[in-house]
Amino acid sequence: MLGLVGSLIMFVGVFTPIISVPIVGNMNYFQNGKGDGVIVLALAIVSLILTLTKRYRGLWFTGVASLAVMIFTFVNFQTRMAEAQAQMESQLSGNPFRGLADMAIQSIQIQWGWAVLIVGAGLVIAAAAIKTPGFQDAV
Repeated sequence: MLGLVGSLIMFVGVFTPIISVPIVGNMNYFQNGKGDGVIVLALAIVSLILTLTKRYRGLWFTGVASLAVMIFTFVNFQTRMAEAQAQMESQLSGNPFRGLADMAIQSIQIQWGWAVLIVGAGLVIAAAAIKTPGFQDAV
């Protein structure tokens, strides 16, 4: 049951807002087939198939791989934001419109879709841990 719910939550999470950008609006992880959301979507589908066919060992790969892709994307986003802010500070020093640029950068926000994606991946990993023979004995 955890595998099914986790797979479905991950699938839906790809289409939930993960970033809010002024003027552009909310952006999801899929973004019309571009980006890492396609990988997570494929891993969610594979997780669903593995769960339905009761091949729970494969959920380790799909759950951990999904989480790894999400962490990569999140760190990449944070790095680009820091670079953009540093570049803006160096290029706009002394510019009277710097305050507007600062407001624009600061208004980019992380949205609730990240939590949905992480919960989905966590449930898939939990399903793998519960259903993998010998794992509970090791813990």
